[in-house]
Formats: sequence, structure tokens, C-alpha cells
Amino acid sequence: MTLTARLLLSYLIIIFVSLTLAFGTLILVARPAQNRVARLRLTAESRQAASLVNGLYRQGLSTEAVLARFTAAAAEQESRLLFLDTQGQVLADSRGMWVGQQLPLSAAADDLALSLREIEPQSFVASNGDEFSYIPIPVGPTENRAGYVAAVGPRLSGLLGVLGELSRGFLLAGVVALLVSLLMGVFIARSIALPLQHMATAAGVVAAGDYEHRLPETGPPEVRRVAHSFNVMVGRVESSQRAMRDFVSNVSHELKTPLTSIQGFSQAIMEGATYDEPARKRAASIIHQEAGRMARLVEDLLDLARIDSGQIVMKKAQLDLGQILTGTVERLLPQAAQQQVRLIKKWNILPPVVGDGDRLAQVFTNLLDNAVRHTPAGGQVTITGQAAKGLPRPRRVQAGQVQPDATTALSERGDFVEVSIADSGPGIPAQDLARIFERFYQVDKSRKRGKGTGLGLTITKEIVEAHGGYIRAESTVGEGTKFIVFLPITEADVATVISPRR
Repeated sequence: MTLTARLLLSYLIIIFVSLTLAFGTLILVARPAQNRVARLRLTAESRQAASLVNGLYRQGLSTEAVLARFTAAAAEQESRLLFLDTQGQVLADSRGMWVGQQLPLSAAADDLALSLREIEPQSFVASNGDEFSYIPIPVGPTENRAGYVAAVGPRLSGLLGVLGELSRGFLLAGVVALLVSLLMGVFIARSIALPLQHMATAAGVVAAGDYEHRLPETGPPEVRRVAHSFNVMVGRVESSQRAMRDFVSNVSHELKTPLTSIQGFSQAIMEGATYDEPARKRAASIIHQEAGRMARLVEDLLDLARIDSGQIVMKKAQLDLGQILTGTVERLLPQAAQQQVRLIKKWNILPPVVGDGDRLAQVFTNLLDNAVRHTPAGGQVTITGQAAKGLPRPRRVQAGQVQPDATTALSERGDFVEVSIADSGPGIPAQDLARIFERFYQVDKSRKRGKGTGLGLTITKEIVEAHGGYIRAESTVGEGTKFIVFLPITEADVATVISPRR
């Protein structure tokens, strides 16, 4: 059964139950109300007729004269009036049908006080089987009652009577209400089910591989939120698929290149193609370099796997960041000298930070190595360190992303050490700059020997964020690129444990 059919069925059940309860309530309320109205009408008509008869008696008329006058006056009334003697025998009937018949009288009928308030009606079954109700009011002098005057009407309705009187009208009203409610239910059910049907269709399209499909974010707030979440999810799936394709392409090429070199030079050694010692040493050196390159690739992949599983735990220790930067620069000096790149250091005494020294050394080594490799001969790389006060603390805005919020209140700001590494290389285009921290992404698609796999900046970003800091990149094509790392001076508010990806 479709969702629309289920909603319609639920509406029908609710409407049926509501109508049934309404009908039952109406009967329970209408029955006493209807009987009370009929009783009040009979009481009023009986008292009016009794007032007429008592007035005739006060004029000194005889009972025969009073009956004659009563019969004439009652004939002009729409209601049926009776004149009874003290024993309940009908002496006069405005319709002339019950004269001489005996009607039951209750003992309370002789109580004068009852004539001044609401009186309980009495019942009578005619010879034809019809049931009637009447209210007798005593008339004549108090010391010598002449009889009773009574207004007659149909017997007050019981439950079945009220049900019979109301059922036809209520049934008609119920059918109209049911049709109107059903039409409204169809509209409401479609308005609820239609967005879900669109989402189901969109999910099928995305499952088929069309990751560019998006849902319109229209309708009620709840539908808009779901559509927005769906679009965000599809965007992330698209990004993941794109990153996976980049990964397969990059890693396969990065593995193929050193394996080809290793296979070729090892085969040359085996076949004796390297006749002299220098040739053999050169072949062995290339094999060693390519094996090291593969080892670095594997280590990066292992680091990434540990980050995804939350297995990397940062040590907590007070660190001299200046010493870490000095060690990093010294390790990269030979590489910079070989590429004729000048390293410039610009920092004095830096405030201490709390974190894992080995991991932070990995961060700055990766950034500095990238800067040296992308700077042409004769260029320079500048490493700057300084204290930065009152910067906004980072906050997670998406899974796996930490960004500072420039609008953060001052109470949520803190003091950081700012370390920047700027090169004078070719720069990064704006369309690539937005994606450089994505996994497996490479700005240079040429895959020249020695290029990375697109994992270094991802790992760098994760390590910085695990220390409660953040990293950003600035670049101008033709002028160079600058990476800026912000690390909190005091211990970060966030845990120094990389949480597993969800």
C-alpha cells in the first residue's frame, strides 16, 4: 500500500470515528434537551388553559357552563386540551375523540405547589396504540376541586425515538462532511507524499550514479530541511566519489612509476646490462630511491587509515615551537640548496604550545617540503612565526572540517601562535585552492617523478585540527603561495584525539 493510500485510509478512519463520537454525543445531549423543551411546552399550555378555566369559575359559572366555554376556546387552539374530572375521566376534548375515557392521574397531580413549577408529564396509550404525554393542572376552588385541565402531546422521546428523529439529518450531514473531508484528505496526503516521492526518485537517480541531481528546497520548513540535508549528502557523496577516483588514479600511477623503475633496473642487473661498477651503483641507487618513494606512499596511506579509524592519539607536552621550526629548516637545507632555493627564517621567541612534537614536525616538514619543491631556482621560501592574540577559536562546521568563525564573540576567542610558510612559486589557481585540502587532490596533474599523492595536506590539516588549531592557504598565481598554521598557545579546548570518521 502506498503512503498516499495509507494516509487516506487513516483520514477515513479518523473521520468515521469522529462522526460516530459526534453522533453519539449529539444523541446524549439532544435527548434530555428535546424532552425538556417538550415538557416545558406542555406545562405552559396546561397552565394557560387552567388559568382560563379558573377565571371562569371565579365568575361564578357552573361546571356545565365552564365545559362549554372551555370546549369552544380549546377548539380555537392548535394544541390538544383535555378537561378531566377528579377521577381522571375526560369530560371535554378539543378534538372530541377521548370524551368518556379514563386517564391515569398521579397523587402528585393534586398538589397545588406543582402547578407553580415544572411538572413531570404522565403517559397514556390510546385505543389505536399511539402513546401520548399530558400534564394535568388542578382547576376550580381549592376546597372543592372541579377537575383538571391537561395539554396533550406525543409521548416524550426515548433513546430510539431521538435516534430516529436525528439519524436522517445527521446521516446526510455526515455524508457531506465525509466527502469534503475526503477531498481535503487527498490534497493533504498528496502534499505530504509528493515531496517524499520526489526524494525517493532523487535517491534512485543518485544511486544510479547521477551525483549532480539535486532536490528543490521548497515547501514547508521540515521538507526544506530534509531537501537541504539530502542535497548536502549528495554533495558529499559526489565529493567522496571524485576523491576516490582521484585516489585510484594517483595511487595507481604512483605505484606504477616506481615499480616500473625497480623492475627495469633490477632486470638490467640480472641480465648483466650494467657492465661496470658505476652503472650498477646507479641502478641500485634508483631502485633504493623508488623503494623509498613507495614506502612514503604506504606510510601516508597508513596515516590516513589511522585518522579515519580514530587510532591516532596526540601526545600532550609543552613544546618549544621555535626549536621545532629550526629543526625542520635544517633538515630541508640540503634539498633547498640543491634546488637553489633560499630559506629565510623570521621569528624570535615563540610562546610554548601543548601538543605532539613529532606530529607538528611532520606538519611543518610537509609544508616546507612542498614550498621548496614548487619554488623555482633562485626563489625563496620565508618561514614566519609570531604570537596572534584574540583570534576566533575554531569550530567544526562540517564533518571533517574545522574553520574559524570571524563573527565569534570575543569570549570565544583565544591566543594563538601563527606560523606561515610562503614561497615564490607559480601559485595555485583559485579553483584549485578551494580543494587543496581534499584527500588525493593534486593541483599539478602532470605526475612528474617526485610529486606527492595528494595526501600530505589532508594529513597536515587533520593534525593541526587535532591540536585545536586550524590552517588556511592564500595564493596569487604568478606570485606564490602561503600556508598559515594557527596553534593555540594554551591547551586546546578540543580533545587531542582524532575522532573516527562517521
